[in-house]
Formats: sequence, structure tokens, C-alpha cells
Amino acid sequence: MELKLILQLVRRWAWLLTIGVLVGGGIGYVLSIYQTPEYEARAKILVMEPVRNSSTSTSTTLKANKEMADTYLELLFTQPILDATSQKVGTTVHTSQIRADRVGETGLLEVVIRDTDPERAALIANTLVQVLIDQNEALQSSRFSSSEDSLQAQVAEVEQELSNLSDQVEQRSEETIAAQTQQVETQKVELEQQINSLLAEITRLEQDIDDLTPKVTVAGQPPAALTLEQRNLLTQKRTELAQKQFQLDLAQDNYAELLAPLPSTDSAEASTNLRDIEQANLELYRQLYSTLLSNYEAVRLARLENTPNVVQVERAAPSSVPVQSGPLRYIIMGAILGLLLTGTLAFTLEYLDDTVKTPQDVANVLGLPVVGYVVNEAAIEKSEGVPYVSSNPRSPLAETFRTLRTNLEFASVDKPLKTILITSPGSSEGKTTVASNLAAVMAQANKRVILLEGDLRRPRVHRALGMSNQIGLSDVFRGQMDIRDVARYSKVKDLAVITSGSLPPNPAELLGSARMVQILARLVESASVVIIDSPPFLVTDATVLAAKVDGVLLVIQPGKTHAEAAKAMLAQLNRAGAHVVGVVLNRVPRKNANYYGYYRYENDYTVETTATETVAANGDGRRAGKGLATMFSGKPGKIGEEVVS
Repeated sequence: MELKLILQLVRRWAWLLTIGVLVGGGIGYVLSIYQTPEYEARAKILVMEPVRNSSTSTSTTLKANKEMADTYLELLFTQPILDATSQKVGTTVHTSQIRADRVGETGLLEVVIRDTDPERAALIANTLVQVLIDQNEALQSSRFSSSEDSLQAQVAEVEQELSNLSDQVEQRSEETIAAQTQQVETQKVELEQQINSLLAEITRLEQDIDDLTPKVTVAGQPPAALTLEQRNLLTQKRTELAQKQFQLDLAQDNYAELLAPLPSTDSAEASTNLRDIEQANLELYRQLYSTLLSNYEAVRLARLENTPNVVQVERAAPSSVPVQSGPLRYIIMGAILGLLLTGTLAFTLEYLDDTVKTPQDVANVLGLPVVGYVVNEAAIEKSEGVPYVSSNPRSPLAETFRTLRTNLEFASVDKPLKTILITSPGSSEGKTTVASNLAAVMAQANKRVILLEGDLRRPRVHRALGMSNQIGLSDVFRGQMDIRDVARYSKVKDLAVITSGSLPPNPAELLGSARMVQILARLVESASVVIIDSPPFLVTDATVLAAKVDGVLLVIQPGKTHAEAAKAMLAQLNRAGAHVVGVVLNRVPRKNANYYGYYRYENDYTVETTATETVAANGDGRRAGKGLATMFSGKPGKIGEEVVS
């Protein structure tokens, strides 16, 4: 059932959906004409996690490569990368131009650049990849730059000392004892200053190392692990401490040797001793230089081991084919978008619409059965002078009224419906049309039927049947005429009509009076069925009449009658004690006729009508024999009793 409701919704709003598709497709076509062609350039880069341990499994390495690839995938869209690329290319690069995806489950990234110029698209792609590689190296180098700079400075300082000591050793043979003595005194002063400075530096470094070294907490918990930056800084501090301690030991040894008295007798021997001391110092500085170089290479190796490898494996090339595939793509996209928008609009309107549309709505809102369906037919509304079912007895619409007649007979098996009130929640929902055609189709079944105009405010029965309204029910209320005087035969055999007559000022009081009860009793004695066309429930007349009849038939127009109005009407009828037989759905749209139960008949529909229906269709309104006198003779009418014509 849900699928049927959806299909009904689509059929009901097919015109709006069609407009949305056409308008959306047209807009898409117009956009495709004025759209500037765009080209794509593709480049591929490989991101690999540096291998620190040869025993690492292949699956772990692949997982690390995937995670690293995702990281660099996001790094491509950072503002520093875009700014550097824009500066090198000479034009602003936007994130909307870039699309990057990981190829499968690998560490391979594909970078796609879209631009109106194919050459520029390829240039941007290659430049973006190169900027990413440069930025990667710069970011990783900054983590070790301080250690490298410090070691480079120390290496340069030791190189300078080595150069000075080498010069001193070469010039030692040319110096005199006096000059050497003076030099020794100068060196003593310099060494004292150097020793004091080194002691202060060593004390500071020992304090820094102690601060960086993890310590066991009071609770006995293991110390927290150091970060990579902290480990690098601790290694740097220890290297500096070892260097300063070495320099302190060397300075103290040199100072102790300088304190020994120089021999005054043998200047050659003294010169040799000084030369030996300087040669030993030179050797010690060479050892220190070698240690510093080893430390510097270790820091560089650590930087390389912790730097991910980003390599461009495929350069971008200009494309000669634009990415747009012609106007068809824009037309399809526009049509889909138009369909979605109009579909949303239709669903919203359908959701906000609280009118009764389907038999399921009638069952859900009112809890009443649908006993008849009347398809929306322009001819039935325009038919005047004779009911439509009489002039078109073979039409599918006439068959629907026969079905309604049969359903009412089944509904009144236990208690025959002698008086039936036709009403509706609102005005202009087709009560008079249903009442007149139902009365005609019942008369065609050899029943004596009286159609009573119960609407004393805006009567319509006399117009539907082409009669005058000079006399009628209001004259009976005033006592000026008897009921048999105002009843007139219509052009349908066995169908008598009582119009409203002149309109009274107090219709509700008249319809609710005891006189109305007497009139109905008299009509019931004279006819098989009395059908009353009443005003809508906008006024109280229908409620007053509903309490005096055997059954009430509600006329509801799908898509017009609001659910709240229908529920209010039913509640008012229940309070009045009325017997509601069921609901007639009037003016059902032809496109929904199959759903409501109406069958589409072909042109060769050949169902033969009965002799009574044929006579009624060709009747001219003339009656002989008993006529109205027989109907109002005081004898009760019987179902199936034939009026002689």
C-alpha cells in the first residue's frame, strides 16, 4: 500500500516534476554553453616512513606508510604550502583547484590540479609537489638544527686551535728562552682564566643534565619517557659536558706542566720540552676534533633516520582534453537538481495538505466505509433538466451510481433506509448532483422515490432538474398547501421532486419542528425511499435533519474537504444521534479513478440496461394512470412496486 501511495503522489504531481526536470535541464544547458573549459594535470608522489629497525614486519611498515601518506595528504592543503606554490607559479592557487587521493591502500598519493590553462595546471601540480618536498625537509631539519649548529661551532673552534698549535710548533725552534719564558707566563694567565671559565660551564651543564634526566617519583612510579626533542637535547648537553671536561683536563695538565721551572742552563733542552708539550696539546686537540666530528655525524644520521621520504614518482603533463564532457553532463545534473527541488516542494505541499484524498484517509480520519465513487465528469455538473444517469444510462458514471445504490441496499438489510440525508462538510462539494442522480438510479430500479429539497437557504434541486421553484416545502410549512400539491414528477419515471419554494427567514426552526416530522412521515408512507438534499454543515440545518432520518450519506470531495472539518461534522452527527451510513467520494480525478475503484470502460462498453432504465432515459415527464395520485393515495409504497405509465 505504501508503494501505491508513493505512485499516487508521483502521478498527482507529475506535472510539477516534469516542469522541474525541463527547467533544470534547460538551465544546465545554458550553463554548459557559457562554461569555460577546464583541464586536469596529475602528479604522483610516494611517501615512506623511514626504516629504523630492519626487523620491523612488512605489515607494520605498510601501515606506517599509509598513516604517513594520510598526514601528507592533509599537509598539501595547508596555507604555507599554497602560499609558496602561488609565489613560485606567479598566480594564486586555491584549494578548490586541488584534489588529492591515496592510491588504494598504498603510500602513493595522486595530486590532481584543475585549471583553465592546461600548461598552468601541469606547472601548478609539479610545483606543489616540489614545495611539499622542500617543506618536508625544512620541517624535519628544524628539529635538529640547534644541535648541528652547536657542534659546527665547536668544530670550527677546535679547528682554529689546531691551526694555532701547529703554527706554534713550527715556530718554536726560532724562539729564545726569554721569549719562551714570557710566553709561559702568558699562557699561565690564559690557562687560569680558561680553567675558571670551564669550571663554571661544567657546573651549568651538570645542572642542566640533572634537570633533564628522568627521576623516580616518591611513590616509586617509573620515570616518564623523554620526547625525541628532550633526548636530542640531553645528548647535546652530555656531548658539551664531555668536551668541556676534556678541555678542563687538558688545561689543568698544561697548567701543571707550565708550573714546572724551566731549566736555565740548557736553552736547547728547554725549547725541546716546550715543543714536546705543544706537540702533546696538538695531539689532544686532534682527538677532540675527531670526537666532535663523530658527534656531528651522529646528529645528522639521527635527522635522516627521522625524516620521512617524499619522492615524486610521476610528473604532471599538460592535457589536451578538457574534463567537461559536453552539455549532456550539465543537462543531466540540472535535470536531477530540478527533480529534487520540485520533488521536495511536492512532498512539502503534500505533507502540509490536510485534505481527505483516499479511502484510506477516510478510514483513518472518520472510521467510515466508502460506499461510492463519483468520477469528475464535466457533463454531470452541466446536466440540467434530467439527471445524468437518466440521459446516459450506459455510461461508466451511471454504473458507479448503481454501485452506490447496491451498497446502500446492503447497508440497510436489517433496517431499510426509508429516508436518506445527503450532506457534506462544506459547500460546493456536489451534494445536489449526488442526491439527484442517486434518486434517479433508485427510481430506475422500480422504486418510488421522492427527492426533497432540504436546503432552505440556497436550494439547487430545482435547477438540477429544470423545474420552477415557485411552490415547495416552505408552502407546506405555512399550511397553504398539502404535500401532494407541491410534489411534482420529474422526467424520470417514479421520481417525484419537492422543491424548497420561497425561502423562509428561519429555516433551522422549520426543519427542527414537529411539522417536519409529520411531513417526513407522510413522505415515507407514500414512497419507497425519500432522499433529502440538505445544506452543508456550515449551518445547523443539516444537524437538525440528520436526527430525523434513517441514514446520513456524507459527500466528500478528495483534495478539497479538510480532515478537521470532516471530523467536526462527524462528531456533531454523533452528538445528534444520527446514523451515518458511509461516505461518497465525489469528483474523483480521472487519473486516480483506478485507485479509487472506478474502472475505465472502453468505447465498446455494451452492458444492456433494463427496460425500466430505457424508459426512464427516454421519458418526457408525462405520466398517465395513477401518477402522483397513486403515490400519495395514503397506501405505503413497496420496494419494487411499479408505477403504471
